[in-house]
Amino acid sequence: MGCASTSLKGFFMAFVIDEEKINNADMRIMDIGRPPIKQVAYQAYPKMLYLHPKDKTKEHLTKIVQNEAEKLAAVSQGWRTEPHIQQAAAVNFSGDFEAEIPEPPVEKRGPGRPPRAVEAA
Repeated sequence: MGCASTSLKGFFMAFVIDEEKINNADMRIMDIGRPPIKQVAYQAYPKMLYLHPKDKTKEHLTKIVQNEAEKLAAVSQGWRTEPHIQQAAAVNFSGDFEAEIPEPPVEKRGPGRPPRAVEAA
């Protein structure tokens, strides 16, 4: 049960394309599907904060903080760490739409011949 105090910071590693290896004179052939990559260490800052207006028609603002002190000052002013994710409005399809059903194909039996339904009678 010692896992509760362990951090996952080292578990999620980011990767970027290693431009030094690509620009190296020894690079002759490169597989586009697997370019040379390098790991990027986790950094907590800079971090983006969000300010959500009460009137949802207005613009949501963003702010980048460089350290914990700036983050605490911004959070005390109402900035949040979670972004605004707009929810789609529920659409009611009950009576506003009809399914387009194509007309059945007309059976062509030649000139002067009645349709099969009339012929069987």
